[in-house]
Amino acid sequence: MKINCNKCKNEVITLKFSEEQKLDLYILMQNDLKLFAEKKIIDEFNVDKNEARIIIQHVNNRNGRCAECGFEKLNGEYTECPNCGAFNFNLNEPVFNMEFCSHLEWSLDFKNIENEKIKYYAKSFWCDGIHHLPEDTKSLLYHNIENNKQIITKAWIGYGGNEIYEMKIKFGKKAIENYKNNKSLIECIPGNNEVPNWIKLFMEDKKIEIQLK
Repeated sequence: MKINCNKCKNEVITLKFSEEQKLDLYILMQNDLKLFAEKKIIDEFNVDKNEARIIIQHVNNRNGRCAECGFEKLNGEYTECPNCGAFNFNLNEPVFNMEFCSHLEWSLDFKNIENEKIKYYAKSFWCDGIHHLPEDTKSLLYHNIENNKQIITKAWIGYGGNEIYEMKIKFGKKAIENYKNNKSLIECIPGNNEVPNWIKLFMEDKKIEIQLK
């Protein structure tokens, strides 16, 4: 199936992607590897180089934001921007994303960690970022979340927020259900009075564990 983009006037082939193909494109676009994304499209969908180039021009690198004008309220996949008329694939991205990681970063309260022995030393810790692309990117696929119930990434933590920690984010029942239904994980971040000891810190090993609801 093809659609005419009202902005660039090009004809765009509207490919249907599997969850894994969406994830691969998401990672390539997040890393600004458009040429690799084009090659993936050519190899997997048997389109020519020009067709692949046009397709990738219309794959926005962040769900909800127009690839052409930056309008930030696109709804649904395979949609036209109401601001500029550009066609956007607007593919669903993993709900483990920059927005969730930013909320989790600001939710970490090191005065409420589980380990009593290090509470005094860690109470002035803070987090200066959580990487939204884990080293094992396939861990972002739903069947891996369902089986492993966790994602391992890295975070910048410490007195100055600049020590690299391995961060294990464990998924509770609500988080798994939200992931399955492509709903935000932000509501799965516990309040300190809601789920006690949801943050476990291992200073010597430079590791931290987070338990989502």
